[in-house]
Amino acid sequence: MPDPATDNNDKLGIWERRSTRRGLLGIGAAGVAGGASTVILGLARDGVDGDGSAGGGESGPGDSTTEPPDEEPTVVPPAGQIEEPERRAAHLLRRAGFGGTRKEVAEFAELGREEAADRLLDFDSFDASLLEDHLLARDYNTYRLGDAYRRWLTRMVYSPRQLEERMTFIWHGFLTSQLSQIGGPFSRRIKLMDAQIDLYRTMALPVYDELLKAVSKDPAMMIFLNSVDSSAGQPNENYPRELMELFSMGEGNYSEEDVREAARAFTGWRFTGPGRRPSNPDDRDEQEELMRGWQPEFFVASRLHDEDEKTFLGATGNWDGIDIIDLIMADDAPVRFITTRLFHEFVHDHPSASALDELSGLWHDSGHDVRAVVRAILVSDEFYSEEAYRAKVRSPIELLVGAVRGLELEWDFRGAERFSESMGQLLYNPPNVAGWPGGPAWISSGTFLARVNFIDLLFFQSKFGIKPGILSDNSSAQEAVDLAVVALLDGNISDSSRELMVEHVSSARNAIERGRAAAYLALSSPEFQTT
Repeated sequence: MPDPATDNNDKLGIWERRSTRRGLLGIGAAGVAGGASTVILGLARDGVDGDGSAGGGESGPGDSTTEPPDEEPTVVPPAGQIEEPERRAAHLLRRAGFGGTRKEVAEFAELGREEAADRLLDFDSFDASLLEDHLLARDYNTYRLGDAYRRWLTRMVYSPRQLEERMTFIWHGFLTSQLSQIGGPFSRRIKLMDAQIDLYRTMALPVYDELLKAVSKDPAMMIFLNSVDSSAGQPNENYPRELMELFSMGEGNYSEEDVREAARAFTGWRFTGPGRRPSNPDDRDEQEELMRGWQPEFFVASRLHDEDEKTFLGATGNWDGIDIIDLIMADDAPVRFITTRLFHEFVHDHPSASALDELSGLWHDSGHDVRAVVRAILVSDEFYSEEAYRAKVRSPIELLVGAVRGLELEWDFRGAERFSESMGQLLYNPPNVAGWPGGPAWISSGTFLARVNFIDLLFFQSKFGIKPGILSDNSSAQEAVDLAVVALLDGNISDSSRELMVEHVSSARNAIERGRAAAYLALSSPEFQTT
């Protein structure tokens, strides 16, 4: 049988040649891919008009990526609200989750803003039996990175509690730890990182003070930022510095003396170990069995804790780490810092002063309740504005999970960790304590090609070659394209882009190939790279 990955076989159809598929996107050279990335960042910066065009210019598969613009177009950001109910619903489900299925988009299109937000926020009432069935059927060994990775992706795709998984993902990139920096046997590292992720899931919409206190006692965080090594004789400043700079206050709102005094308050913080060592350190099965029986517990080693008075943010007392967090959260700095961060996560990167004033007031009145702030964002005019629509670049995980959910694909996520890492993101291992930079940093000529390679491998290479989900059942190129455009692009691309997609898909030889071709073009489009 011919190998679908081979490009030089004259008997292959046009959609079985990798070089031809790339040629249809106009990305045969990295320079042209750089043009595509310019268009993508233009969409994310300026938003997209209701007719699918970026400002005054049309864009889409086959035309926006074919010619790199000579210069960045001047685009007036669109004003007003997203009018179409289906487009509003799709926008909400991408931002407050990882995208909606056809059924979910149709259901949410019937809801008002308040009802839609409350349905997402009240996720504890959702039946998660389908998710549990998937997890049981796949029998993941979560002490192996590949299985742990696939288990989390399975949750992102199949969980009916989409906002819960979205918030878990947000906290992972904000209150960050790195698997590679935890140390010890791999089974220990993945256990501690998984426990941290479970903490974020359990406290997805918390009172923020309580989340900070919990993660301060989290073993993965204690190891990553060295509080587990801090003692009265040698206080370690790493955790208190990042606690203030990255997790709560922002730069410029504390002094170096505050860092030193806070470090003294966190001394002596420890957690219990497994109780014994494996008889054979090289026996992976024994290591994993030992980890299964270990439940680390936090404690303060009194002989290592600094009991003297400390002065922090102008207040003097015999403070411990929990007191430090209370003093931080009583300060004015976290108000703007956290509400701005949440606005950026859900809307766009340039909130108005009035929007932040409203969220800051709610933050105070609710006692720092993240749920209340997120709800206010999800029902706001800013969230449903054309300015917010497609204003953010999808991360690799959002792209991968969004493709699976949008097309309702059946995929076991084999190789997913390699795919996402090639695109610039590896779950459990952000690049540093600041997390992933996000935004324009996700898109370059290299990472855009990695995205296209992922889509190509997923649908066309013999190792994977999965069916295109809801696009598998089509009677024509027009139908395949229409299905793809609605499921993946909100039906919101220019007429010329749609016509060019139909022209390309018409060369496919059967329904499955048409579905794969339409999926390939839609998923590779500049529009799908934004959210």
